[in-house]
Amino acid sequence: MIPGLEVGPSILTNIEILSLPAVPKSLVVVGAGAVGVEFASIFRSFGTEVTVLEMLPRLVPVEDEEVSKELGRIYRKRAIACHTGAKMDKVDQTKDGVSVTFTVDGKQQRLDAEKILIAVGRKPLTEGIGLEKTKIKPDRGFIKVNQWLQTDEPGVYAIGDIVLGTPQLAHVAMMEGIVAVGRIAGKTVKPINPDRIPNATYCHPEIGSVGLTETKAREAGYELKVGKFPFTANSRASIVGQHDGFIKIVADAKHGEILGVHIIGPQATELVAEAVTAMELEATVEDLMFTIHAHPTLTEAMLDASNSVYGLSINV
Repeated sequence: MIPGLEVGPSILTNIEILSLPAVPKSLVVVGAGAVGVEFASIFRSFGTEVTVLEMLPRLVPVEDEEVSKELGRIYRKRAIACHTGAKMDKVDQTKDGVSVTFTVDGKQQRLDAEKILIAVGRKPLTEGIGLEKTKIKPDRGFIKVNQWLQTDEPGVYAIGDIVLGTPQLAHVAMMEGIVAVGRIAGKTVKPINPDRIPNATYCHPEIGSVGLTETKAREAGYELKVGKFPFTANSRASIVGQHDGFIKIVADAKHGEILGVHIIGPQATELVAEAVTAMELEATVEDLMFTIHAHPTLTEAMLDASNSVYGLSINV
């Protein structure tokens, strides 16, 4: 929760918003990460007038910049108002809900809405559980672990959202549990590679990604080749009537190593699994180029995207 605010009938988190007795006529969403854009999408589908406020320069800031740009374009088309670089100044309770005052580009604006959703992230609840009696020294409440999820206290492991430096995702926590328990039991397990963790955002259109964004790859010093294939040229996308979005592959120019795959479009959260598998097996772009994909499927877009890395895409 943002300091100074408390949960109430009109001020909600992602917990309370799931128990509303009726669909609000208007909703302000503070935060354009996964939770924020997901609920913005859901309630716009229900007919709610939705406004998104994001302090950072773009929507879904952990995603590739082109994905953020595409989501912004589509949300404008869906009449979801999005303000990036927005600083929320105050929230006042009103007879009909809330009045939100925020600043964008130095200009203060005011917006009245029935509900406001605070979606700025989560903090760990690790206070008062006895950590001060151990060797564990929390960092802002988060717990430092090694690659096997062991803490600084012998025999104590930590998994899930409280782990320092890992994304707060259910599938990450589940794999961390497997690694930790397997290590405790003396089984053969593999440590988690943070560059192989898929992100999945269930807005419409969906977003699925894994690995480095183009910007992060360039910052890391890679010489890149980048391929991008739009769903407008995919047969199955035509069949299901969902043409928005694309698949983007970021690859090392020297060896063809797949550094990152970024998808926005139909079934993106499912399609990203192929990219995770390919990267886990250290496949190259060329390996994907000669992997036969069934037709007509959305997965064919992965084949076309890999071909487009070298300017060889057939379906354009």
